[in-house]
Amino acid sequence: MEQNIIINIGIYKALCIIGTIIAGAWYASHRLTKVETNVEGFDKRLTNIEGRMDASFGNGSPIKLLAKGELILEKSGLKKYIDDNFQSLKRQCGAEMDNPYDIQNSAFTYFEKLDFGALEAQIKTTAFEQGVGLPVIRRIGGIYLRDLCLKEAGFKLEDLDQPIAPTDTENEV
Repeated sequence: MEQNIIINIGIYKALCIIGTIIAGAWYASHRLTKVETNVEGFDKRLTNIEGRMDASFGNGSPIKLLAKGELILEKSGLKKYIDDNFQSLKRQCGAEMDNPYDIQNSAFTYFEKLDFGALEAQIKTTAFEQGVGLPVIRRIGGIYLRDLCLKEAGFKLEDLDQPIAPTDTENEV
């Protein structure tokens, strides 16, 4: 025995149901976009971890090149490239000279996307010989560019890694 079910919905209820479905779809899309954005930053963290595990740069803040990082910088040709093109690179990466964080962020972001042209083959050879990934070599170049920009802006790396002494008002609490 077959029965037909008929549901009568007024126009207002139908619009509310459609609106709820649209709002739910928008919310789900917004959440997925947020997850995608967080995953995009994950590769930067992996580059930092890989560089530290390879002993190319240190753990501290600010990040400093270690002996292997200096060797990679030299062998890859990045040191000479950056030294020869410093003023142009500084302008192109948009390193604002207001604070060390912005300088570092500008240098790192710029080096993640920079096209090295003819130098790319030498960089890849060095990456293979040293057993590191290209993102690590790009980060090494970014650290070196950052150091030059910091120096030009009047910041000293030795001073930046010193802990900030608490003020008298912080001690009273």
